[in-house]
Amino acid sequence: MTHQFPSPFLVIEASSSAGSIALVVDDVVAAERSVILGPSRDDALLPAIAEALREAQVSPRAVRAIACGSGPGSFTSLRIAASLAKGMAVANDATLYAIPSLLLAAAVLKNKPGLYLLHADALRSERYAVRVTVDIDGALSMSAVMRMTLDDAAALAAHERALLVAVGGASAAGHDTLIVQPHARNVVVLASMFNTFGPVSLESWEPDYGRLAEAQVKWESAHGRVLPAG
Repeated sequence: MTHQFPSPFLVIEASSSAGSIALVVDDVVAAERSVILGPSRDDALLPAIAEALREAQVSPRAVRAIACGSGPGSFTSLRIAASLAKGMAVANDATLYAIPSLLLAAAVLKNKPGLYLLHADALRSERYAVRVTVDIDGALSMSAVMRMTLDDAAALAAHERALLVAVGGASAAGHDTLIVQPHARNVVVLASMFNTFGPVSLESWEPDYGRLAEAQVKWESAHGRVLPAG
């Protein structure tokens, strides 16, 4: 039997405070975990990975491929997830893939053909926004990520006759018809697109943070210059 995913295949999603883990074995989610992330919390991703592997009775060294939600989103959580994914990939000589986190959220719309404008918190009163098209066969396509205010996102959705969809959290200002959440398990919905997500370079790949870290912004504002690399 030909499988669409390497097996076992670990997926880590951490673009928001609602993180998740999924272990895919023979194209089926064999174990999954949802975790709460945030700067004031202990690391929850590594224990969640260990629990999922134990539940599925899969040795950590048996993982052949790893996918990481690539953002945009929380700088700290994305960085932790990327570090875990890269570390495991190096240890296992496994392949690393990067899947847009907003696409992991949009995957739940697979059976609802139409045009959508998904938006997620980008801090500083802004939203990350993407157009997502779901065709009659359930295939998804996604535009490049834009950054705009919620009012601008609502106006763009109205102009393009797209359904406005909030990603994570509550519906923003009553504009949204749907609320979705990126989750690692949604990777199985994206099987037909899987090869477009990588492999990516273990040496050079970094998540799409969307904007500079707050600490870097404060440093550059205080010093009046760009923070030196390295």
